Amino acid sequence: MSGENVPTRRREPPSDPAERWTGYRAGALVVDKTNGRVGVSTAFDGEQYTLRWSKGDPPEWTAPKNAVRLATNKERAALGLSPRRVD
Repeated sequence: MSGENVPTRRREPPSDPAERWTGYRAGALVVDKTNGRVGVSTAFDGEQYTLRWSKGDPPEWTAPKNAVRLATNKERAALGLSPRRVD
């Protein structure tokens, strides 16, 4: 039966929003809750984020997905950044 088109079974998306979560986008300003450092998300592999900040040692580090949250507007202001836009 090679060469036959076999219909693929479509998987329904999860109904729980937490199961649909794909992570913060690259460029998001986030806080690593394990150490309190603020960084910019540069990558997410589904399990951990790669974060980067020009000040600090080391300038790049990883954080588990459950240990990252968006920076608050107060944290952004402390860095001289404007409030977060909601698009």
